Formats: sequence, structure tokens, C-alpha cells
Amino acid sequence: MTVRAISQTPMLSRIAKRDLEALAATAHERLYRRGEVIFHKDDPGNQFHVITEGKVRIVLPSPDGEEVTVAILGPSEIFGELSLLDGEPRSATAIAGEDARTVVINREDFLAWLATRPAAAITLLEALSRRLRRSDDLLADVAFLDVSGRLAKKLVELARLYGRDATPGQPSQVRLTQEELASTIGVTRESVNKHLHYFSSRGWVAINKGRITIRDPHALEEQAY
Repeated sequence: MTVRAISQTPMLSRIAKRDLEALAATAHERLYRRGEVIFHKDDPGNQFHVITEGKVRIVLPSPDGEEVTVAILGPSEIFGELSLLDGEPRSATAIAGEDARTVVINREDFLAWLATRPAAAITLLEALSRRLRRSDDLLADVAFLDVSGRLAKKLVELARLYGRDATPGQPSQVRLTQEELASTIGVTRESVNKHLHYFSSRGWVAINKGRITIRDPHALEEQAY
């Protein structure tokens, strides 16, 4: 299970099986309950995680106790890799968005493994480049999309993420509160509520407590662009 989980991550998917087996031998599994903090911003960066089940929110806390969700990650995605490489404290907080299971690899073990595998180093640089591009996309959304467009785009992204767990042909159900959803696009819950009700009136989504069903992702996509 550990080798398969690691091999499915974009960061390590092209690594030879024998090398993945060597890395997997250093790993261990952890289970986190919904709402459990995996690590806090400014904690020591001594591990990285591969998600095998569930969802994880990456959030930035503010001094007044508010938080902004910068990413929602699902199976086969990684987090914590930035601190793993530079040894700096965590740049964000990671919270289990629902019950989640991860494969955990320690920094010392990973760097020792990476030192003799240049192909893995190149793949890791590509993964970090994708992370930077995603940050650029987030800044562009804030600059050029209104609240309705940002919300529609985020719902489409979440529909793809949560759709991996859905029965084929069935609408995707996004398991987030409106407050959590608001934090992902940097607006208030009231603003999200207003636009969700508009989307609902058009038949694009259905709103339930702690859950949003995406009924027409194509209409949302048109709203976002």
C-alpha cells in the first residue's frame, strides 16, 4: 500500500520501483480525524505527507484568528514538501478536512534517499513549479474575477476533487461549510451564501448543511470564464 500510494503522487510517479520501495521502507502511516490539526504554521518542517484517503485543507491563519484556505488536497497529493527541502518552519497550517490517512516520510530519511537519485530531484522541482503556478492562478483570480466567478471556478475545482469519490454519473458532493468555502476565495460567508442561492435558483447546485451538490459543472464553468 505504501509503495503504491507514493508512486501515484505526481512528485514521484516517474521514479523506478526499486527506488520507491527504498523510500517506502522509511515511511509510516497516520490517521487524522476531521478537524484535527496535522501541523501548525511555524512548526518545525521535519516531515512531508502523501494523502491516501480523505481531504486535507492548507490554511493561512491571521493574527486576529481568521484563516484563509489556500488549497484543498485529496488522495495522491502531497503537502509539507517545502519545509522538507529548505528546513524552514511550516509556511501554513494543515488540517484534516475530513477523516484522512497519510503516508509520512521524515526529512532526514528523504534527503538521504534523494542524495543518490538525481531523477527524483528533477521530478521534485517540477512539482514545486506546479505549486508556484497554482499560487499565480490564485492571485490572478483575485485580481480579475468577481466573487461570482471565483466561487464558480472554485466549485468546479472542488467538483473534480470530490468527484473522485463519487459513483460514476452521479453529481459530485462537496463536503465543506459555507464558511470554509468562503475562506478558499477570500470573501465573507454572507457573500458566498448569496451567490450559492443564486446558483441554486438556476439549478446549478443544491445546498445542504455542510454539503454542496454540484448539479451542472458546465454552467458553473461558463460563469467562471
